[in-house]
Amino acid sequence: MQKLQASFLAVTLFSIFVLTGCGGQEEKTQMVKLSGKLVNWGNASEIINAQSLEADFGLGNDVLIETNAQNEFELSFQLEEPTYYSLGRNKLYLSPGDELYMEVDYKDPEAGVFEGSHANLQSYLGGVAFPKSGSYLRGGSQLKSSDISETVALAASKTEERRAKLESLENAPAEFMKLESMRLKLDQLNTILSMPVYGSFKDYWAYTEEKKVEVLAAAKDELNQLSGGLMQDEYMKHPNFRDMLHDLVNAELKKAGIFSSLNFTPFMSEYDEMGAFVTQLELNGLTDDMQALADEFLAADHAQAYKTMVNQKLDEYKALLPGQPAFDVLFETALGAEKPLSEFKGQLIYVDLWATWCGPCIAELPAFEKLKEDYKDKPIHFVPVSIDTDLDAWQRYLEKNDLPKDHEYVINRLDLSDYKVITIPRYLLIDRDFKIISVFAPVPSNPETRALIDQYLAQGAE
Repeated sequence: MQKLQASFLAVTLFSIFVLTGCGGQEEKTQMVKLSGKLVNWGNASEIINAQSLEADFGLGNDVLIETNAQNEFELSFQLEEPTYYSLGRNKLYLSPGDELYMEVDYKDPEAGVFEGSHANLQSYLGGVAFPKSGSYLRGGSQLKSSDISETVALAASKTEERRAKLESLENAPAEFMKLESMRLKLDQLNTILSMPVYGSFKDYWAYTEEKKVEVLAAAKDELNQLSGGLMQDEYMKHPNFRDMLHDLVNAELKKAGIFSSLNFTPFMSEYDEMGAFVTQLELNGLTDDMQALADEFLAADHAQAYKTMVNQKLDEYKALLPGQPAFDVLFETALGAEKPLSEFKGQLIYVDLWATWCGPCIAELPAFEKLKEDYKDKPIHFVPVSIDTDLDAWQRYLEKNDLPKDHEYVINRLDLSDYKVITIPRYLLIDRDFKIISVFAPVPSNPETRALIDQYLAQGAE
C-alpha cells in the first residue's frame, strides 16, 4: 500500500493534469486540506482509501489519518486529479485545492456532515446505493415478490429519485456529473441483476446460474436498454464500473441475449488480465509459478503502465519470501496489554489472522485450538490475532467460547499492510530467528501444517 506518494502511473493511464512548474501558487492549488471528526469508528482503519484504478491492484495513494483523543483530525496531501476515495463506508470525491471539514459516521454514511469545497458532492455520495447489498434491494429487504417486473419498477423509481438529487447539485464538476450519471445506470442494472440471488434467500427458488439466467431473461429488454453505451474507457475511472465489468460480459447472459453487444475494450482486457495476476499473487504469494506468470505478462504486448505495476507488485512480495526478516507488528490483548510479535522470538510462531464475522476463520478455530493443545510442550507459540473492527463483538465471542483473554490478540488491519493481508483466514509461520518460513502457511486443519511445523521443530533440535 502506498501512502501520500505521487503516482506517475496515473499519468500514463488517464492523461491527467501534471504540474509543469514549481511556483508556490501552482503547487498550493494541488493540495487538499481536510479536517473533521470520526464517529463510531471503533477498531476500523483510520485511512482514506484511494479508489483509483491503481488502487485495485494495491497501488493507490491512500492517506493515513491521525486522530486526537476526541477522534478529531487535520491533514493535507497533494492530489493531481479529481479522485474517488472511501473513508470507512463513506464515499468521497476530492479535487485538487479542496478544503473540507467533515464529520463522518462509520455506521451511517448518510449522517455525514460536510462543510467547504464540494461539500454537497460528499453529502450526495453519502446516499448512494451499496452495490454489494444488491443496490436498491438493500440486502434483499426491498425484494417483496418473485416477480422481476416489480424489481425492475423499483430500480427505475429509485433511480429517478437519485437522479433528481444529482441534478439538483450546484457547481458540480462536469466529470463528476458524467460519472455519477453512469453510476445511476450501474445501480439500476445491479438491482435487477442481484434479484435472482436475493430471491433464493427468500426461498422463491434454489439459486443456480441457470436459474439466474432464466429469471433475468424476463427483464432482457430493460437490461439491454440500460446497458447501451456503457463500455467506455473513461468510465474506468469509477470504482463501481470496474466492479461490474464481469457482469457486463457474462457469457451465460450473452447466450440468453442479455448484454450480447457488450465487449471489453483492449484497455479493459489488459485491466482484467492484470487483475487476475494480482489476485493470484495476493492469495498465494510470490511462488515459482507466480514468477513465471509475471515473466509471461512482462514479455507480452501490454501497456507499459501495466508492466510497471507488475514490477511494483513483485518488489512488494519479494519482501515476503522465505528467509526474509519478519515484520514486527504490535498487538493488543483482550485485557488491553500491548505485545509486539517480536516478543515471541526464540520459538516458532504460528499466527492465525481471523475475525468473528469470517465464516472460514471460525471453521478453522477448532483445528487451531487442537494444534495448540497437541504442541503445548513444544517450542512454538500459537498466536490468534483478530482484525475485528467491532471490539465488543470480539469480546463477546471470546467470553462465549471461554478463550483466554490474556492470550487473545487484536490488531487494526492497516497495521498488517506489510504482510499484504487482503483476505482472511491467513496464517503466518515464522522461525526462531524471526525470519519468514511462510506468510501464506496452510490452514490448521491441513495435514501439511503439522508436517511443516514438525520439520522446523526438528531442525531446531539438531
